[in-house]
Amino acid sequence: MKKLLLAFSIFLACDISNAQTWKKSFSSGNYDLNGQYLGGSEVLQLISHKKILFASVGYWQDENNIWYGGSNNSIGWGQINSLDNPSANWKEDLFLGGSYLRPEILKQIIFTKDQFGNALSSPDTVLICAGYSPNYITSQVTVKSFVRNDLNGTWGESQIVQGSFPAGGNYSIRDIEMYVDKLTGFEYVFATVGTQGIYKGKYNPANPGKIDWISTAEFGPLSIRPLGIEIANGKLYFSSGSKLYRRIDGFSPSYIIDHDFSDLGSIINEDVGGIRGLTTIDNANGSDEAFLLMWCPNSQSKGTIYRLEPNSNLGFDRYYETKISLLVENYLVGSSVSYLLGAYNEFYEYTDPLTNETYHIIGFESSISSGSHPTWNGYYSGALFAKRDNNMQYTLEEVNGAIGTNDTALVAIRCYVKSPFDSDESIYFAGFDPNGNISTNMAWIYKKTYQNTSVSELPITKKLLRVIDILGRETKEIKNSLLFYIYDDGTLEKKIIIE
Repeated sequence: MKKLLLAFSIFLACDISNAQTWKKSFSSGNYDLNGQYLGGSEVLQLISHKKILFASVGYWQDENNIWYGGSNNSIGWGQINSLDNPSANWKEDLFLGGSYLRPEILKQIIFTKDQFGNALSSPDTVLICAGYSPNYITSQVTVKSFVRNDLNGTWGESQIVQGSFPAGGNYSIRDIEMYVDKLTGFEYVFATVGTQGIYKGKYNPANPGKIDWISTAEFGPLSIRPLGIEIANGKLYFSSGSKLYRRIDGFSPSYIIDHDFSDLGSIINEDVGGIRGLTTIDNANGSDEAFLLMWCPNSQSKGTIYRLEPNSNLGFDRYYETKISLLVENYLVGSSVSYLLGAYNEFYEYTDPLTNETYHIIGFESSISSGSHPTWNGYYSGALFAKRDNNMQYTLEEVNGAIGTNDTALVAIRCYVKSPFDSDESIYFAGFDPNGNISTNMAWIYKKTYQNTSVSELPITKKLLRVIDILGRETKEIKNSLLFYIYDDGTLEKKIIIE
């Protein structure tokens, strides 16, 4: 007698196994393979450059630094660290030394013209960082940029400006941008240098630091340090406190205010900043470009997100999107957010490789009370970030899942970047914020890896758990009856064996 087997499979799991795993990539307080100390209280930026991952690490409030009790002046200053591949260990790429506590900006920029306005035979893509160094003997503050020579791994430096005390926000260099003046044709690299103002320089390949900076500000001084400089719709903008400035090109350039948030509060705490994370995005309601930003004016800030869309008056219309503090209170049930600071850098655009959906990612920290959630000096210990989808809807996610009471505090996400490594579908997150508290070796980097595995790629070995009939009763194999075979991998097969 010939048997005919009719089998139908029902998968209780999805056809695709979408695994998203977290792994710590960097912990401060160790030595690299060359014997260089890798510490730090905070990771300020992550940048992909020529298939290498770079991180800027600062030592504010870190006891390895001599200003906070350290005894070794050869460690405890700002560093740029690098990672050559996802399986490698981090190593020091640049030690700033010389009282450079933090490399405040790290960025990849591309020069296309020489200092005379002539096009280069091929663009020069460089990695640049910058910071300021106070000298307590001379009471002078020096601001320099450092550019990496990718051929030999060394860094050349160029002085941007030198001035007198006090340091701090007066010389804090938070952003750099390339821009070509539409009237003169000259290409400049612009830098926001604290309340000193906006400085610019030109490409000079003969200079080891690649840039000849003009030592006087193009625009300044300012009352509040700028936190962002961006190009939108072919124009150069920067933010300072409550104001968004636009550059008027020409041989005698000037700046005008295109938008002002003073109606939301005229008093800005310079340490908080006002407009934060200024980022150019596609305008969903037009064919031009708009801005995303976080509004944080003072110590009662709640991380309000606004969108600015160009209007017919050469200014911008303002649209409220969300208040991150409300999302946190929903996520951390029972908590109350008294202060939220975020958008340390840009709103980072990222496309999920599993869903193909594009998001903007925003990191932040939140001071909370109530509830039973773990805190560090009043701040939620975990690292939360918001994801904005193309419908302008926001959700929250947490690095490495919900943090435990005994886990090392992460506190703030400052930066994020897609992995530069081939066949590595990952995104790296990094941060911490001392908030004026001692924070020795608190800098961290995690990576989130996306794994898309089809069922056909999964192991086919599975164990039969039991067989049941249509009434749910366990049974042995019966001819000419519909039976259900249940396996340990979550699959269920319907079989009819016909004789």
